[in-house]
Amino acid sequence: MKRILLFVFGWLVSMPTVSLAQSDTLRLTLAQAEAQFRQNNLQLMANKLGITENQAYEFQAKLWNNPSIYVEQMPYNTQTKEVMPLRQRNSEQVVQLQQLLLLAGKRNKQLAIARTNTELASDRFYDLLRTLNYQLRTTFYDLYYTQQALTVYEQETGTLRQTVTLFQQQYDKGNVPLKDLTRLKAYLFNLTSERQQLLRKLTDDQADLAVLLNASPSVTLQPVLENTEAIQPAVGQLNLNELLKLADENRYDLKAFRDQAIQEKQNLALQKAMAVPDLSVQATYDRNAGYIPNYVGVGVGINLPVFNKNQGNIKAATIRTQSSQQATDAYQIQVESDVQRAYKKVQQTDQIYRTFDQKFNGDFSRLIEGVTTNYRKQNIDVVEFLDFFDSFKSSQIQYNQLQNDRMQSLEELNFAVGTNLFTK
Repeated sequence: MKRILLFVFGWLVSMPTVSLAQSDTLRLTLAQAEAQFRQNNLQLMANKLGITENQAYEFQAKLWNNPSIYVEQMPYNTQTKEVMPLRQRNSEQVVQLQQLLLLAGKRNKQLAIARTNTELASDRFYDLLRTLNYQLRTTFYDLYYTQQALTVYEQETGTLRQTVTLFQQQYDKGNVPLKDLTRLKAYLFNLTSERQQLLRKLTDDQADLAVLLNASPSVTLQPVLENTEAIQPAVGQLNLNELLKLADENRYDLKAFRDQAIQEKQNLALQKAMAVPDLSVQATYDRNAGYIPNYVGVGVGINLPVFNKNQGNIKAATIRTQSSQQATDAYQIQVESDVQRAYKKVQQTDQIYRTFDQKFNGDFSRLIEGVTTNYRKQNIDVVEFLDFFDSFKSSQIQYNQLQNDRMQSLEELNFAVGTNLFTK
């Protein structure tokens, strides 16, 4: 016996260590996952640059138009036979300086549109943040509960595989009928197939979460779920009117519709201002003018709004203003509908969760251990054993799914309102 123990100890020591697998496994709480997501998500980084880009356009809109200068020089004096004569008595030179002045507040109106564009870029960023954060949290919970379900399947398949091995030995000795062994193997095959489907789902969730966190695909992400019971009292305190108010304040996609409506009004004001022609101010110097030498003059120029009064653009801007306002009103209704639907789902799933006896699974676990022992002793037949076994598996998976559905509905409400209503 001592030699056997020494052999087993040496074999365990010589086995490859699992430190590599452990180092490739990243355990994350939801708060840690969100922090890494905000810091590393490439889509967020790219979208945030859109705000900076529009701020540059806003700066550009503040700048004045450049002045223009015109210089005219006689290239050849036919009388003196001089090329490019620069002496005053032998050449003619004209210099004109011109500046365009925008009237009717066009510059300020263009600047207002540029500022609203920056607001729209900010709205798009925060709405993307809301959407991706919702994907992160729902994927986090889905991955966690999928791993929990896999644990159930691994426990069941391990127990059933041992039972099949024992009964195969008994069958070989002629002590167990073939039909009982076949039923056990068939059920084991079904369990293995269901487990394989969960593994595929787990792979998809792992890949999605890795993309959101910008993590290496080789890293296995393992969610660590904190206590979710603390949010139960908060669910009962939810008020629909308050939720609608929060959505009105925090939904950046709705704010984007409103800012778009504001921008259309600003564009209408600009198009009306464009009907007012701009003023051009000019200064002229002529060295050898026909009137007097070294002539200096100033002048102004303006287009006459006789034919083009920007009528078409004003009409189009008026229509766009009306259309944008109607789109905003329609989206307001959509947001309210999203909140009401999510609120009802939370009430329904939380009510089912509260009425579920959480001691049931613990009692059932102890019962299935006794059932397995009695079946191996052949105190119950294979039909009763598999019935208990399947009931145990179904209850565990359904309770796991109930927890997941509850958290998913809470996250859907957070997404509909645009802010986190519950403790993390």
